[in-house]
Amino acid sequence: MVVKLTLSISPKRVALVLTIVVIGLSIVSLAGQFSRHILGHGSLFGLVRLFNVGEDSNIPTWYSSITLLFCSLLLAFIATSQKIARARYILHWKVLSAIFLYLSIDEVAMIHENADAMLGSSISRTGFLHYGWVAVGVPLTLIFVVSYLKFLAHLPRKTRLLFFVAGTIFVSGAIGAEMFAGRYDDLYGYENMTYAMITAVEEFCEMFGIVVFIYALLSYMKLNLTEVHFCIQKAAMQPKRRVINDGELQR
Repeated sequence: MVVKLTLSISPKRVALVLTIVVIGLSIVSLAGQFSRHILGHGSLFGLVRLFNVGEDSNIPTWYSSITLLFCSLLLAFIATSQKIARARYILHWKVLSAIFLYLSIDEVAMIHENADAMLGSSISRTGFLHYGWVAVGVPLTLIFVVSYLKFLAHLPRKTRLLFFVAGTIFVSGAIGAEMFAGRYDDLYGYENMTYAMITAVEEFCEMFGIVVFIYALLSYMKLNLTEVHFCIQKAAMQPKRRVINDGELQR
């Protein structure tokens, strides 16, 4: 028995829903920080922490982890389809899938935050480098961009533009806003509304950058893959055969 499922996804609808979710999470988080730093109500039955985009192990964290994992799965699917079609740059798609899988894990495991402890006192922790992992993140990002220039050039114009926009927005938050947050933390500390607003901008850029990237991937799949099928195949049941020996035949 073979069961075939045809999956039809509208890139625009997915992007619209995710954009609403990102805006909603950002507004609720800012409202919680306003309650905490301005009104003096820092808990509200735990809701402030639960929706704070600057905290870990809460709803925004798990949302980001899930969307990053979704990107990894889409990239793995594209890599598989490209392999079947014997297209170019299969390895680039696979590496991208692995990177987003790592980012998904890092979102909940806080690997890059722990990089400060591993770096020790090897770099100056002042100003824009107050968060030490940035000193590693910037060169790695540059190396990645340079190594993917040819890959980006071969993509369709719309996909290439969307990849560029998504990457710019994401990096502006993950590294750019993070550097400003580090400098502000170094000068004034992080227990205030201004730092909370910088963090909100940082996380919004990261989450919205992923929304644009998901839209880019789904649009690319819609252009290059006419249909997506999932097949579930069950082996046919064979009737049991009874072995009859010579003695039974003589009876």
